[in-house]
Amino acid sequence: WEREAVSKAEILRLIYQGRFLHCNVTLGALGLPLGKTTVMHLVPRDNLPEPNSQDQRQKSKGGSSRCCSTTCCIL
Repeated sequence: WEREAVSKAEILRLIYQGRFLHCNVTLGALGLPLGKTTVMHLVPRDNLPEPNSQDQRQKSKGGSSRCCSTTCCIL
């Protein structure tokens, strides 16, 4: 995987349910189910597409104090 290494961590982006997560969206705001496995993809990408109206609604829901499990596994 050495040839796939990225030059800087700042370009790593998460994809959840087919959508890029923008920097201002917290995992708590997604309402992830506790105790369940959640699959996300980590990809290198310099620029993100503009959020659509559904993404705006997701952000406006705000974050809750609950989040995913305390374990993160990057494969």
